[in-house]
Amino acid sequence: MRRLAVQRHLTADQARAHYRACARPVEKTRWHAIWLLLRTDEPRTPAQVADVVGLSAIAVRHALRRWNRLGPDGLTDRRRANGAAPRLTAPQRAALRAALRKRPPDGGLWSGPKVARYARDRWGVRVSAQAGWRWLRGLGFTLQVPRPAHPRAADAAARRRWKKTCGRG
Repeated sequence: MRRLAVQRHLTADQARAHYRACARPVEKTRWHAIWLLLRTDEPRTPAQVADVVGLSAIAVRHALRRWNRLGPDGLTDRRRANGAAPRLTAPQRAALRAALRKRPPDGGLWSGPKVARYARDRWGVRVSAQAGWRWLRGLGFTLQVPRPAHPRAADAAARRRWKKTCGRG
């Protein structure tokens, strides 16, 4: 296998500064690998760098290819921009938060299916009941269900009588 050349988009000191300043773990590891490959005082192969940074040799070679092709932008964690756009806009989320502070249209308590139906009826956004539940929890709300009582438990009047007479002989 022929050795991959390292393009000098930055100096080793500049790569070290990026490595030290990087807050994202995936990118930080890639910057570390590139910094070690750019150093001229002790030339290293991707396999040697992989042992130091804790990646496989294939992962270091992949990062090096991206570095050579794209420069510093090639080391970014591309998973950050991955995924679909949010189903609700910021004003819709604010309106949903305000609506959740009130009772649902049918009375009772808010649940995932009720939130999903509300979004469908109000904005035409079709989501599953599970997504309604995630929105409910994501906005800081919890399912409020009264604590269950035993069917043979004493009623309020019997509890008051027992409390007044218990232990005051």
